[in-house]
Amino acid sequence: MAKSIQDILAVAEDEAYHRVVTATIAAVPQALRDEHEALVEVLPTLVSDTIDEHPERMITAERILEIEAEMEACTIEFRFRSIGHRAWADLLRAHAPTKEQLRQDRSLDHNPETFPDVAMAVSCVEPVMSVEEVKRLAASPLVDVAAWSRLWNACIKANVAAANPKSLVAAGLIRHRSESSAPLPSTTEYPEASSSDE
Repeated sequence: MAKSIQDILAVAEDEAYHRVVTATIAAVPQALRDEHEALVEVLPTLVSDTIDEHPERMITAERILEIEAEMEACTIEFRFRSIGHRAWADLLRAHAPTKEQLRQDRSLDHNPETFPDVAMAVSCVEPVMSVEEVKRLAASPLVDVAAWSRLWNACIKANVAAANPKSLVAAGLIRHRSESSAPLPSTTEYPEASSSDE
């Protein structure tokens, strides 16, 4: 049975139907990393035939498990929501590649120095971020290349669901030209990034 345009618009405008993609990055204190590394290094020296010879073996192993649980909990979650085709296209137009960028790569459909920061600021609903805050986050040592890739991939997946699978090989070859560079937003996504649709 056909639905009326009013029914379709009601669904289209209902936030419950908007695509949301989640990505997480690790925020593990260095002291915790150091303690884990030291304990993992010493644990093999505590292994013997009898636990009585090295009673601290179990204490060390239990502490390692505690630290690993703490490290796993040390994540920051980012939720990206689709802004819609028209808003995405408008963003691409507002951040078109420069002539110099096109000379270097004729396939660019955006300015890789400005578009990713703006797209992420507009798409990220948790936490809400301004463009300046996205730039600060990207410049932080906490956000390495892998973490930035996970965040950017989540932004792309939220806004460009129907990526061409054939483009994944090409996307894997694209690397950041600077801290704010990114792969082609309208057609590609990082294949190695781990984000989850909700």
